[in-house]
Amino acid sequence: MSVITAGCGTGPAVSQQPTHPGSGTPAAVPGVSHTPATVYVHYYLWWTVQHWNDKLGPAYPYSTAPLPGSIDAQGCNPSVSYSGAQIVDVPAEGLYDQTQGVTFERHVQLASQAGIKGFLADWQGTGSTTQGPNSSGYNSRFDLMVKTVDAYNSAHGSSFSLGLAYASFGDYARPASMVIADLQYFVSRYGSDPAFRNGYSPKPIVMWLNSRKYSPQAIQAISQAVEPYVYLLGDETAASWPNDGRYLDGTSYYWSTQDPWNNSRAGSAVSELASLVHADGKQWFAPFIAGYNKQLMGGTCVQRRGTQTLTELWQLNSATRPDGWFGISWNEFVENTYLEPSKRYGSKYLDALSALIKKGS
Repeated sequence: MSVITAGCGTGPAVSQQPTHPGSGTPAAVPGVSHTPATVYVHYYLWWTVQHWNDKLGPAYPYSTAPLPGSIDAQGCNPSVSYSGAQIVDVPAEGLYDQTQGVTFERHVQLASQAGIKGFLADWQGTGSTTQGPNSSGYNSRFDLMVKTVDAYNSAHGSSFSLGLAYASFGDYARPASMVIADLQYFVSRYGSDPAFRNGYSPKPIVMWLNSRKYSPQAIQAISQAVEPYVYLLGDETAASWPNDGRYLDGTSYYWSTQDPWNNSRAGSAVSELASLVHADGKQWFAPFIAGYNKQLMGGTCVQRRGTQTLTELWQLNSATRPDGWFGISWNEFVENTYLEPSKRYGSKYLDALSALIKKGS
């Protein structure tokens, strides 16, 4: 399948502020406010009527959509109120359906008003060279999201942006040919779409989730096939970057369990990775979470502590001098990393993030 070079972006913005010699970091100017941080947030596309049913179980009263369970004051130790439920909170707006464009429009409006630059839409295609927007539910929802963002930007004179978070769904042995087919389809259909304009590259942003878990041969083959057409970011650690970094334009790290309270390396692990990436002249996108809880599924918990975890990690990861931020996440209710307004927390986390964005990094 042939692909067309994606000439969609505006290119990196050129700062007019003075810089510290040799740093590229704007120098402090008395009386001038901070430049807002550039933040994208991971956004999941699986919330259909069926998916809510799968996560809330048959006993849940869908007509009223109450809180499905309880959790302690720090965001841990969940308990469900309905048999079969796997989550303990739901969106403030109710059980939305991502087969409807109005859902994406509401979320774009909320995020844009909070100062979020864009969403990294989680997606995996069918792996076929002949796939189209109707080949799967994921393809159709992704296509609807892109169209909705374009319409929203046109109607509101805004520049909300999308990036692609290419998902693995645990299959790290997926043939490189299928990954390439997915990304070639993405480029051929969306590579020039204005929804993907960004300030980092004329090419659309693609973060390859769990890139470090693929074989070296797959990473090389996939990069050679698609990197000329996408701004290819990895999901790497300090241990994997020296091997994989040559094939990537930069990286983030989807560290959904970064724990500033109980992990003595929570800061140093990220700092080490950022230093390696910058030493290679490439760009680094710092992660952040408000908390994490997968105890109902046998996993661990990172306490939210109100908004303390969010602000602590922002401060900690700011020290890595990120080129941008990739937040985890807008709507991951199973792992409880969600930032979107919910019935339990209201808009607490979106408001806190908005304040951090305005303050800058």
